[in-house]
Amino acid sequence: MRLTRLIVRDVRSVEAVDWRPVAGVNVLVGPNGGGKTSMLEAIHLAVAGRSFRTRDTAQVIRRGASGLRVGAWFELDDGRRAHIRMERDAAGTRLRRDGEVVRSASQLARAFPVLVLSQDGVRRFRTERAERRGVMDWGVFHVKPEFHAVWSRYHAALAQRNAALRRGQPVEPWLGPLAEAGGAMSAYREGYLSRLQEHVTAVESEFGFSGPLKIELQRGWREGVELDAYWRQSESRDRRLGYTGGGPHRANLSLGYGNGIGLEQCSSGQVKIAYLTFRLAQLRELLTARPDVEPMVFFDDLTAELDGDHLAGILGGLVRQPLQRFVTSPVLTADLNEHADAVFHVKHGAITTATN
Repeated sequence: MRLTRLIVRDVRSVEAVDWRPVAGVNVLVGPNGGGKTSMLEAIHLAVAGRSFRTRDTAQVIRRGASGLRVGAWFELDDGRRAHIRMERDAAGTRLRRDGEVVRSASQLARAFPVLVLSQDGVRRFRTERAERRGVMDWGVFHVKPEFHAVWSRYHAALAQRNAALRRGQPVEPWLGPLAEAGGAMSAYREGYLSRLQEHVTAVESEFGFSGPLKIELQRGWREGVELDAYWRQSESRDRRLGYTGGGPHRANLSLGYGNGIGLEQCSSGQVKIAYLTFRLAQLRELLTARPDVEPMVFFDDLTAELDGDHLAGILGGLVRQPLQRFVTSPVLTADLNEHADAVFHVKHGAITTATN
């Protein structure tokens, strides 16, 4: 899969851009706030129907504009072409693929996977349980097509139980569907992380990262207790809270090193390496489980945060993958210039091709 053309209208600081990226490593350089990340955000809007920076797509619309539009043209792995059009305004979000209305953004996202590695992602990965859970579920979603349906059933039943708790109504009717879907969700996650540990070890070896990084699923409810029994035991507490306090929706991805140091005790540099190790392991698992797909990789605003050896190793490793990659940086470093297939300058929401 390769993005061949991107037309952007009114995405953050970008008013109007028509851009043709290349097949390999696309390096976008320019001052902070100039629009580099906004270009990546526009790609993500097209293939996932949402931003990777905020849950509220309305925040992405350029100030003073009534809405945003993104058009993305792709050359697919089998030689076919695809055109995706995304619009967002006061009437909502609309997606079309080759002129046909897209009813489910999740189907589009699975067909056009994007791995986002970003400095903001590192920060949230360290501090937010929901971010770590979302990163884990991104991986499960892309290798297990049935996971999304299970996830949706669980959250639909969870919303019904929470409504019953708030209204003082019986919650027993929701225990069966909730426990069935919740147990399946947790099993998918456990199986995924078990497979991922092998890839973590491989990434540490390939890129020279310190380790060993250990990953573990904290299920979100008390160990040794079945889900339906757990929710029956916690019903009084949940009624006081007005929502379901425990379950797979409260799961946590726990990471730490063999010497007992958890993510919360790690230095900023160690957290960045743990984040990159986990996410690059996810890329390996995706390529192993779905050899028919070629995901795009975003490497956003991380070059200044890594020392020369780690940066060179990661860039070299990404170059060895036959994937389209997008790297943003305030300056064009020697390492970036060495590995770039094309360099673009981005400033004041405009993009121009530089001589590499």
